[in-house]
Amino acid sequence: MPLGGLAAQTLEVTASPATATIFRVKAQDNSLIPLSAGAGAAKFKLEKNDPNTIVVRQEGFRDVRRSFPKDAEYKDKKFTIFLSKRIVEVAALPYDATIFVNGESRGQRLVEVEVDEGGSATVELRKTGFAAIKRVYRWEKGSTEYPPARDRFELVDRRVSVMAAPTGAEIFVGESKMGDGDADVVVARGGCTTIRVQKAGWSPTERQYCNKEGLPDPPASDRVALSGRIVTVNGPAGARIFVNQKQAGTGSFPVKVPDGGCVKVHVEQPGFVSWDQEFCAQDNAPVPPLEQAVELVPDESYAASVASDQANVNITVEVSPKLEELQAWKLLSSIVLGSFDILENSDSQTGYLRTAWQTKSWAATGTVIRTRIIVKRLSDSPLRYVVKIVSEHNKDARVSSSEDENFYSWDRLLNTYKDVISEMQARLK
Repeated sequence: MPLGGLAAQTLEVTASPATATIFRVKAQDNSLIPLSAGAGAAKFKLEKNDPNTIVVRQEGFRDVRRSFPKDAEYKDKKFTIFLSKRIVEVAALPYDATIFVNGESRGQRLVEVEVDEGGSATVELRKTGFAAIKRVYRWEKGSTEYPPARDRFELVDRRVSVMAAPTGAEIFVGESKMGDGDADVVVARGGCTTIRVQKAGWSPTERQYCNKEGLPDPPASDRVALSGRIVTVNGPAGARIFVNQKQAGTGSFPVKVPDGGCVKVHVEQPGFVSWDQEFCAQDNAPVPPLEQAVELVPDESYAASVASDQANVNITVEVSPKLEELQAWKLLSSIVLGSFDILENSDSQTGYLRTAWQTKSWAATGTVIRTRIIVKRLSDSPLRYVVKIVSEHNKDARVSSSEDENFYSWDRLLNTYKDVISEMQARLK
C-alpha cells in the first residue's frame, strides 16, 4: 500500500471501562482533544506529521497513553485499551501522620494508591500516640466493583503503649487480657479506658486514660510498676484474721503489704492457740509468700476450764447476820486459801484481800493462764463483800508471764476456781 494510504488510516478505539474518555494528544502543545465524551469509543484518524498519540482517562484510574506510528500498517483497525490500574487518592489527618502502602512509607497528607486489576493494596495510617487505621483495597479481576476513587483517613482513637513491671505482670482491660509485660491500649475518642496490671503475690494497680475534649491527652507510652505485696492468709473456717490489730476477715483473707512497710497478722479461734506473723515488703526482708497456710494448735487450757460469767466481774457476797465480821473474814480467807497459795495483801480491818497471781502453763503450746482473787468490803450493815476472780490469758508464748501487757482478760475460769464464789455464797449465807 502506498504511504499516502497509510495517512488515511482510521482506527476504532474502544476503552474499558466504557465510561472512560478518549483524548487525542495535540503534537504542538501536548494538549488533549477529546474524541469521546465518556462514551468509551472513538474513531481515530492517523496523520502523517503527528505522533498519533491518544490518552484514555477515567477518574479513579491511571491514565493509559498509547501511540500509533504513522508508517505502520494496521490490518485490524479495532483496538481496545484497558484501564488496568485503579487509583485511590488517600487524604490523611492529622497532617503529620504517615501513610504506609503495603508496609512502605509513602508520605503524609495525600498520596495516590495504585491497585492492579486482580490485586490489592494495604493502606495504613500511623502516628505515635494514636491507634493506627488500616484498610485493604481489592479489585477482583473482571469485576466492575472498584475501590473508591478517594478515601479519607483520620486518626481519632488514642493508643498508649503500656509497659508493666515486674516481669510476668499481666495487663487487663476489664476481663480481657491485653498482654504480658507490654500491651497497646486503645482509648476511643470521647471515652476513657481503665487498665489493670496484676501479678500473683503483688498488689494490683489500675490506671485510667481518657480521650475527651477538655482533658489532657493520654501519654503515648506509660510504665506501670507494681508495688506492695499480697499474702493470702488461709486459716481454719471461722478463724478471725487481724491485720495490724484490726479485724480484716474470717477464714481466708488477702493481706496487703505496702511497699517498704510491714504488717502484723494475727489469727485466732476459740479453743486454739492464736497464730502471729509479720510480713514485710523491704529489701532486707524475706520475700512474702503468695499464700500462707495457718494451722491452729488446740489450746489445752480450754479443756481445763469453763466459760464463766463470773470471770473478771465483781460479784457481791452477802454475809449472814448470824456471823460476826471477824468470823466471816476468817471463813472467807480460808476459802480463798483453799485455792490460792499466797496472799499478797490481807487486812481484816479494811476488809481487803488480794492473792498473788497463780499461774498454770502448758509447755507444748506456751499457753499461760494466770488467776487471782480480790476481795473488798462493800458495806458493814448488812455486811457485804465484793469478790472478783481475775482470769487472764497470755498473748504471746515468747513473752515473760510476768509482763502485764502480755495478758488479756479471759472469759473462762480454770476448773480449780470455778466453784470458789459459789462456795463463798453458800458458806457465808
